[in-house]
Amino acid sequence: MNDVIITKVIKEDLTIILDIQKKAFGEVAKAFNLESMPQIEQTMESLEDEFINCTILKASILNTVVGSVRAYNDNDTCFISRLIVLPEFQNQGIGKALMNAIEYRFRNVVKRYELFTGARDSRNLYLYNQLGYKSYKTEKYNHSISYMHMEKLIRDS
Repeated sequence: MNDVIITKVIKEDLTIILDIQKKAFGEVAKAFNLESMPQIEQTMESLEDEFINCTILKASILNTVVGSVRAYNDNDTCFISRLIVLPEFQNQGIGKALMNAIEYRFRNVVKRYELFTGARDSRNLYLYNQLGYKSYKTEKYNHSISYMHMEKLIRDS
């Protein structure tokens, strides 16, 4: 595999990020027989708001954006969301590289990381468990979707 380069998203990247998000979560929706998901319905306007209020990183291979992750911190917690990788680039370590990069960005300002994922999505649960995240609650979103909330505490040195 080619080298993955992780950098901060610029405003001009937002259109491709939203496209990757819809493709990645479209595959999830298909796998779980869901008509839609909030991640598929996100608008460019709300993504532009996140661009202003969050740190958004992108993963690129040969100058092509193939994935992204977002995060912001509030008090001592870094809230991570929308880890996305184009379906044809999944299972190649890109998601793990994005997670490591976003955690690294916030390592000196937070004491814990928090995220949520589909409670039935064994691939994501496996990845987050491998990265040291532990589940602490499940929340029902609607009749089809429940979210598993996970956290990772930073050890004090």
